[in-house]
Amino acid sequence: MRSWQRAWLGSDLTAGVVVAVMLVPQSLAYAMLAGLPPHVGLMASLLPLLGYAVFGSSTSLSVGPAAITSLMMAQALAPLAMPGSAVYVALAAALALGSALLLMLMGRLRMGFLSQLLGRPVVQGFTVASAVLIMAGQMAPMLGWMGLGQTVPDLIEGVGRHVRAPDGAWRWDVQAGSLLIGLGAMMLLWLGPRVLNAHAGAAGRAAMTKQVVSRLWPLGVLVLASVAATWMNRHTSWQVAQVGDVNVELTGAAHALASLSEVPLAGLADLVMPIVLISLVGFVSSMSVAQTFALKHTERIDANRELLGLGFANLGSALVGGMSVAGGLSRSVVNEAAGARSPLAGIFTALLLGVLMLLFLPWLAWLPKAALAAVIIVAVSGLIQWQGLREAWRYDQVEAWAFLSTAFGVMFLGFESGILLGIAWSLGAMIWRHSQPHMAEVGRLPGTEHFRNVQRHQVECLPGVLMVRVDDSLDFTNIQHVELHLSDLLATRAPVHSLVLLLSAVNRIDHSALQSLIEFDDAQTAQGRQVYLAEVKGPVMDRFSRVSLDKRFAGRIFMSAQHAWDALQAEDRVF
Repeated sequence: MRSWQRAWLGSDLTAGVVVAVMLVPQSLAYAMLAGLPPHVGLMASLLPLLGYAVFGSSTSLSVGPAAITSLMMAQALAPLAMPGSAVYVALAAALALGSALLLMLMGRLRMGFLSQLLGRPVVQGFTVASAVLIMAGQMAPMLGWMGLGQTVPDLIEGVGRHVRAPDGAWRWDVQAGSLLIGLGAMMLLWLGPRVLNAHAGAAGRAAMTKQVVSRLWPLGVLVLASVAATWMNRHTSWQVAQVGDVNVELTGAAHALASLSEVPLAGLADLVMPIVLISLVGFVSSMSVAQTFALKHTERIDANRELLGLGFANLGSALVGGMSVAGGLSRSVVNEAAGARSPLAGIFTALLLGVLMLLFLPWLAWLPKAALAAVIIVAVSGLIQWQGLREAWRYDQVEAWAFLSTAFGVMFLGFESGILLGIAWSLGAMIWRHSQPHMAEVGRLPGTEHFRNVQRHQVECLPGVLMVRVDDSLDFTNIQHVELHLSDLLATRAPVHSLVLLLSAVNRIDHSALQSLIEFDDAQTAQGRQVYLAEVKGPVMDRFSRVSLDKRFAGRIFMSAQHAWDALQAEDRVF
C-alpha cells in the first residue's frame, strides 16, 4: 500500500466489480467439477482473495477455484467419501488446509525455486490431459447421469453402465431436458464472444471492453438457462436437473473438523500425496500466470511471497469450509483488462462477492447442472493446445515424450501417477543427457585465435597435440564416459604426446571426477603423454587450490586455448 496511488481507486473498484460478477458462474461450475455443492465454490472465493491481496506479490493475479485443481480434488477425494456429502466437503476443507500449511512452510523456508521443478512439457501434458478428462467427465450432467469417473478407464466403464442394461441390451438412458439445456448453453457460450468480436472495435478501450464483456457472458447464459430449465420443469415432461436448495453453514473449520471425525486415520493419510501435488501444481500454474503479467508491466514476482500468498489464500478457504484455490488465467486476464492497478482490486472483489451471496444465494437453486457443465466445457476447451507437443517434437523428441508420458499417465492412471511419471521422465532424461556430455576435438581457425570443432570447420592442428573441449560439468555420472571418449580419441589419432583439455564449459568438478582426473593424468604420464588444462573457470580453480591440484598441474594450466597453442608450438618437439 505504500506505493498505492489514490488515482487508482476507480480502476481497482471497476476491476473488483467485474471479476466478482465473473467469479459467480466460474466458482459454481468448478465446485461442481470437484464433486462439491456449488455454493462451496463461492465460499472459496471470499477469504482467499483477501489473503492473497495481503501476502501475494502480483498486482494482477486473481485467485479462486481452478479447473485443474478441481479435477485433482475430485480424483483424490472420490475414493474416500461420497461426492457432495458432509464428509466429502470436510475432506475438501482439510485438503485446502493441508495445502495452506505446506505452502506457507515452503514460503518460510524460501523454497520458491520449486516453481521450476515441473518442466514446461510436463505442465503442458498435464494441462491438456486434465482438460480432456474434464470435458469428457461433463458428459454426465449434460446427459442427466451420475458422475462417470476421473480417468479414461473409469469414464468408459461409467458410460457402459448407462448404455447397457444388466441383461446386456442397449438402452438410451438420457435426460432429454438436461441435454437440450446443456447444448443450448454451450452454443450460446460459444457464439457470444464470436458475435462480440465481429461487431466490436479492435483498438484501445473498445478491445478492453470487448474482452471484459466476453468474460461476463457466461453469467447471462446461466440466468437464461435457469429461466428455461424452471419453465421446462413446470410446464413440460422434459425434466432438467437443477442445483436445488442451497444451505450454507458458516461454521467453517469447526464443522469440517467435526465431520472429519467420521473419517478413519488411513483415509486422512491418503490425503498427503494429493496435498503435495495439488499445492505444487497450483503454485506452478499461479507463478506462470503471475509471470506473464509481470513481464507485461515490468514488475518483479517474488516466488517466496507467492508461496505465502497462496498459502494464506488456501487457509482462508479452509476456514470457511471451502476448497483448494490457485491463480486463474481467465480471472487474471479480466482483472487486468478491467483496469486493476493493485491487489486492492481483489479486496473489492471479495467484498462485492460477499454482498452478491447474501442477496442472491437462494436463486442458485434454479441453476441447471447441465448449464454449469457447459460453462466448464467451454472454459477448459482453450486449455487443449497441441502446439507445445508439435514444437517439442520438432525441437527435442525427449521433451515431447515427457509431454506424452505425463498426458497418458494422467488420463489412464490418475493425476498423481501422471505427474510423477512426467517428473521421473524429465529427471531421467536430464541425468542421461548429463551422463553423455558433448565433447569435441577442436583446432584453430586459420589466422584467428578461435578454436572450433574439427568436424564442423576447416581448422589447423598442431602435430602430436590433441585438443578436446568438454561441454559439461564433470561428476560421478559422466566422468567414466569422458575417460572412455578421450581414450578412444587417443587410440584413433596419430601418435599424441600432448593432450589439452579445454574446460571453458565446466562449471564444477565433483570429488569423484577429480580423483578420476588425477588417475587419468597418472596413466597418461606413464604412457609418455602430458595432460594440459586450459580455460579453467575461477570457481573450479578455487577447488583445485584446496587440494593442491594447482601445484600438481603447475606449468600445465593455460588461460586460453591460444596460450596453450603458442606454448606447445614453441616447444617444437617431435615424437
